[in-house]
Order: sequence, then structure tokens, then C-alpha cells
Amino acid sequence: MYDRPDSLFSGPSVFELTNQVPVHAMAALKGYDENKILSMPADDLVAENCQKHRLYIPVLNTQETWIEEKEITQIVNHAGYDIYEDRFGSRESVVHIVIFHLPFSGDGSLFKIGPSSRSVPGPQANVGNQELSIALATLDKSHDQIRAEYDQRVQDIQRHLMTLSRDVASLPVQIEAQARTYVEQRKAQLLKSKNLVASLGFPMRRRPDVPATFHAPEVRRKIMPVRPQTIPPFKPEPALDEAEYQHILSVMDNMTRVMERSPKTFHNMGEEDIRQHFLVQLNGHYDGQATGETFNFQGKTDILIRSDGRNIFIAECKFWHGEKAFLETIDQLLSYLSWRDSKTALVIFNRNKNFSAVIGAIKGAMDMHPQRKDGPTVEGETRLRYKMGYPADHSREIIVTVMAYDIPTPF
Repeated sequence: MYDRPDSLFSGPSVFELTNQVPVHAMAALKGYDENKILSMPADDLVAENCQKHRLYIPVLNTQETWIEEKEITQIVNHAGYDIYEDRFGSRESVVHIVIFHLPFSGDGSLFKIGPSSRSVPGPQANVGNQELSIALATLDKSHDQIRAEYDQRVQDIQRHLMTLSRDVASLPVQIEAQARTYVEQRKAQLLKSKNLVASLGFPMRRRPDVPATFHAPEVRRKIMPVRPQTIPPFKPEPALDEAEYQHILSVMDNMTRVMERSPKTFHNMGEEDIRQHFLVQLNGHYDGQATGETFNFQGKTDILIRSDGRNIFIAECKFWHGEKAFLETIDQLLSYLSWRDSKTALVIFNRNKNFSAVIGAIKGAMDMHPQRKDGPTVEGETRLRYKMGYPADHSREIIVTVMAYDIPTPF
């Protein structure tokens, strides 16, 4: 009621809220079934949990305020005998008011939370559907006085909201840290259990809702890749371990350093000739398993390493021809990938004069790509790592490392 406005920020303390929200967030996370924990990337699980328990502090939209005026009848309490009403204690009175309707975005329930510093009672207003209603009596007041009273009320509300925002500022970091620790531990526990059961040697009846692959931590050089575990017949899917991935990138990186130091040798070479030099080096490390122009899924890719008939590394080599062509190359690389391909590289050769501008253009293009999920992680002066979403399933993560190299013009 306009004659009985609420006192904002007069409910439970913000300290109670900041203690309860992480508890609720963890309870929700622990309710996820094992298939969701295993099938979704840890970053996506953590982000989903944080989003669900994010606090949206109200933001006042003062530019959209509108007003109405009306008369209301209110009860006036007083001591003694009311000669007009011929009774004791109270009487009705007609009052003219102006009501300011102040829209806001965010969670209106947070107007009930008491920040660490607040006035008692709190500023007066009624909380409606995404708007505050501030009613002011007009009796014996000029329009300047009414406006000043309204502005003071809004400033008081804004001050409380700013304090509340500071009080909960560290909450997202706290929730994310707890969620990430739990997800990583839970994934490791589930994978350990799956591997243990698989090692017993007895067949299991497949459940239709079980994810197809699970990553295990064991590694060997010469493409003895880490193999995610499946339910029997126990034929694990090969996957490229992070250490092995970094080794492949280092082989390619060393090859390009040779090219940079020998510009006369490589100056007139095209993409196919340069690719052959990469393949020679990679096959020296991976027993002839690296191939060029190999058909894979929807197209042909430049460099492909396979194990047991499965692709475990894919790379594309291109000369820099501008941002538009670079974005098309990213789309081309993603189109080559099947659902199981997860680690890739994009090698960019530059023959332009301004190499720094090319690096800036690469970063800008990657930032605006619709499949980008995270990054860049800077692994070198011209080496950038990104997490991308698989085009047909954005929750499936693909690692794309962009490696840019300058091919100088010989003097």
C-alpha cells in the first residue's frame, strides 16, 4: 500500500546470504549424475553452476522513471478523542500523493537483504514487478521540494545497493573455486572407478546413457596415446595426451625456426612444399604415422597423425591472406574434425612486412569467432591456444593452437 511503504534492506543480513549461496551451489553440483560429470568439460560444468547461483544486484533505470498522481484515504492515529469522528484513537484522512515508478533490472528479492552498512529504517519504497514505487505526499510542498525528496530517496537506495554489491563481490570466485575442486576430484574418482571395473576382464551390459569415451592419464612416446576407457568389449578410444600434444607442437615449432633462419631456402616454397618439411620431421618422431592431404570427415587436412585408425592430431598450414581468409581457414579446420578429434593446430606463415599487425589481426579474428569458448592462453610470443566448441555440439571442446611465423624476405 502506498500509505504503508516497505523499508528496503531491512531483512536478513548479507552475511547470512553469502554463507548460504555457496552451500546451495555445492548441493546442486553434487546432484549432477555421473554421466553429466563425465561428458561435459569441467569448465562448462563450473560455468553452468556459477551462472545458476549468480546474484543479480538490482540496477536502477532512472532514465525510464514515470509518475502518476492520486488521492488516497489513510488512517491517521492520534491520542485522545476525535470530535469529528466522535470516537477515540484514529480517523480517516484524504491525502494527495505523487507516485514515482522507478524500473530496475536484477533480482528484486535482494532489496530485502541488509547490507553491511545500512540505515534503520531503510529507504521507503514498494517493490513490484521489476520496478520500485516511491510515493510522496504533496501537501504544502513545491515541485522543487518534491523532486529533491525523490532524488534523495533514490540516492539512499543507490548507496545501499553499492554497499550490497561490494559485500557479495567475492562470492563468484568462492563458488567457482569450490565447484572446480569438486568437479576435478569427482571426475578423477569416476574415471578411476570405470578403469577399475574395466580391468576386471568381465563384460558389462552397456547402459544407453553412458558417455562413449573417458580420458585416462597414461602416456607413451612414439604414439602410444592415452586411451579413454569404454565399456567392453573393452576397446578404448585413442586420445592425444597433453604432453604428447606439446611435443608435436614443439617439433613443428623447431621446424619453423629453421625456416626463419634460412629465408633463402624457403622463400619461394608454397604451402605444399613447406608441409612436406613438417611431415619429414613428424614422421621421424612418430614412426611414419603423420600424413599429408589425408581425407578426414568432411574434407582434406594438411597434417594428420593417426593411431589405430583414429585421428589424434590434425593441423592446417596457411599463408596469411587477411582476416577474412583466416576466419575461413578456422571454419575449414573445424569442418575436418569428427566428434572424437580434440587437439589441433593452425600454422600461419607471414610474408607481409608488418608481422605485429598480423598477430593483432589473428587475435581479433579468434575473439569474434562464434565457436570460441576460452582463450587465448599465450604459450609463446606468436603461439596462442584456444578452446573451441565442436560445431555440432558446443559442449564438446576442441583445442586449437595458432602458431604464426614470419618467413622473411632474403636480402
